[in-house]
Amino acid sequence: MITIAVRTVLIYFLLFIVIRCMGKRQIGELQASEFIITILLSEIASAPVTNPNLALGDSVLSVFILLALELSVSALLLRFNSLKKLFYGSPSIVVCRGKIDIAEMRRNRMEIDELMAELRQAGYSDLNDVNYAILEDNGKLSVFPKASKAPLTPEDLSVNSEERGISHICVLDGRIAREGLRAANWDENRLTAELSSRRLSLPDVFLFTVDDTGKICCVKKEDAKG
Repeated sequence: MITIAVRTVLIYFLLFIVIRCMGKRQIGELQASEFIITILLSEIASAPVTNPNLALGDSVLSVFILLALELSVSALLLRFNSLKKLFYGSPSIVVCRGKIDIAEMRRNRMEIDELMAELRQAGYSDLNDVNYAILEDNGKLSVFPKASKAPLTPEDLSVNSEERGISHICVLDGRIAREGLRAANWDENRLTAELSSRRLSLPDVFLFTVDDTGKICCVKKEDAKG
């Protein structure tokens, strides 16, 4: 019985370390401890079914140990707020005042195309519209637009707005994204000419996008943090 208890606790903390190392985006809606409990409970519940030689009492004991462990961890976090960062992490600002924080994205193993996809899902197809983007503890991205791009209020509905479609990634980290270039109906000559007009070359560009109306967003590597 003591062996089972010790093994259960050790496996819990081993999984906790592994999942924290995987990053918050791998967890999704659940916190790390909740995710671990879900994994372990599913394994423990199926063990007596798949292995007739395993005593049912051992599985029941492990379930109650996990329950006690989770309740204890929750109680500790409520009492000692400083432990929350260790268990749950803290929000990561990946776009700060309109600028991408490359170092923070790398720390969270987040690619630029993932960021753009999250922004589109939040309703912002152009990086120029975003003031802050924060990767929360549960892996979700909170997006805060610039004041001029905030959603219309009912009293603003009489204002006509241009349909801009979505932004297509044409250059990513100094390399041409040919699929995005085709989607934007651009070619390499036009791209080269546009960069030349801005006194830039491909290696100078971190991100270059064009939306359906031709509006360009160009982020130089020197303007991106990290």
